[in-house]
Amino acid sequence: MISKGDRLLVGVSGGPDSVALLYLLMELRDIYNLQLYIVHLNHMLRGSESDEDAGYVRRLAKKMKLPVFIGKKDVGKFAKANKLSLEEAARIQRYEFYEQIAEKLNIRKIALGHTADDNAETVLMRLLRGAGEQGLTGIYPVRYIGNLKVIRPLLNIYRVEIEAFLKEKKIRARTDSSNADNKFLRNKVRLELIPLLEENYNQNIKQVLINTADILKEDNEYLMQITEKFYNEAHPPCPPSKPRTEPRTEFTLVQGERNLWFRAKGEFSDARGGSIHLSIKKIADFPLAIQRRVIRYGIKELTGTLRQITYQHLNEIFKLLKGNLAYGRIDLPDGLVVERMRRELVIRRGKARNIRSIIYPVKIPGETVVSELGVKLICAISKRKANPKFYTQNRYQEYLDYNKIKKPVFIRTRKQGDTFQPLGMKGKKKIKDFLIDQKIPQPEKRKVLLLTDKTDIIWLIGFRISDKFKVTEKTKQVLKVRFLKIKKGDIKS
Repeated sequence: MISKGDRLLVGVSGGPDSVALLYLLMELRDIYNLQLYIVHLNHMLRGSESDEDAGYVRRLAKKMKLPVFIGKKDVGKFAKANKLSLEEAARIQRYEFYEQIAEKLNIRKIALGHTADDNAETVLMRLLRGAGEQGLTGIYPVRYIGNLKVIRPLLNIYRVEIEAFLKEKKIRARTDSSNADNKFLRNKVRLELIPLLEENYNQNIKQVLINTADILKEDNEYLMQITEKFYNEAHPPCPPSKPRTEPRTEFTLVQGERNLWFRAKGEFSDARGGSIHLSIKKIADFPLAIQRRVIRYGIKELTGTLRQITYQHLNEIFKLLKGNLAYGRIDLPDGLVVERMRRELVIRRGKARNIRSIIYPVKIPGETVVSELGVKLICAISKRKANPKFYTQNRYQEYLDYNKIKKPVFIRTRKQGDTFQPLGMKGKKKIKDFLIDQKIPQPEKRKVLLLTDKTDIIWLIGFRISDKFKVTEKTKQVLKVRFLKIKKGDIKS
């Protein structure tokens, strides 16, 4: 982690962990000929208490005769503007500040005071939120953010050991009052869940979590090597006419809408210009576990991060990948777009999708969620009863003759020239003309969704079903379809 002659930023919040780290590095300074620079960001979340933390760090730097760089960011305002949790917003602003100071001083390494407790808490938090193998690897002792090397010398040290060290040295650190606030998941895990597990299940639960993370790190590193080989098979090489403009060694920090990501200066992710193209045929031949990793690899190649990509997002990409459509598109967080273009899966950055391009395969029976529109379809099949009541005053619920439907079934937005046979009519009518007759305002027309099968429009959702699919005396199976808006909290990420 540390080499002789290192010039090293030290992140110091004023809390016990970072203060202990600073004192330990001071003890090593002469042995390793280190040049230490203190960095502290005031998050402006605790009023005068935050200012007092900054003052403490400034006095500590003066006492140790070390240069100090103190920044100030309104993290609460940033979180609100970017729809982030306070924890995520603080992390983003903090690393941005670190990167700026590192670039200013031409320093390539920063030491942070994460401990074994932090690692155990992180693994448990990610498990609760729903993470895969890579997410459960926990905190890495060494990692890169752009060209800034982040080291965590205390990662194998427990908090009780830190406290004992400070007590022995008679060092008084600051106490962050927000660490006792259980509205933050990390605090709730640290103060409630881990003590519960220690008392009732395994007193060594922290070490068990850390051991598990270490095993998964080893497995993940091996699988990443395999994934890279498969990715290169699925990802056609860039044509020589448009080579990368610079080697992938210099990095720049980019502020996205929801997170930070790092990109090589002047780098194209693909010669076709800021996009990743993957062969669908190649991916289909890979083992399922590798397919998922190859897609994640492609996203990270383009954006530099997977922080906003959830299990649900990957499932939607798999539907696109394995479906019968030659074309389709999914919008992901931060303006990321995944498109199926016949034989290729294209990952790129783009503008927010025009609603007219949406098309989703419908699960029958079952539930189909169109998360970006906040709607879902629930489909159920039943036998036709002797005295049916297949009518409803709910315009978002319909009964259809299931046996007349030619699969696959889709929910989509309308296209130019769409026609259907409205219930009660003998001939077909253009959707455009039908909506004009219904006096639907132009902005609302763009929001109209259709339920279709392989060849026909089944239901102009919220308006009229096709006469072709109405339930009759000859109907054997009835398809009940409900169209619902999703309430907040129904979509889990």
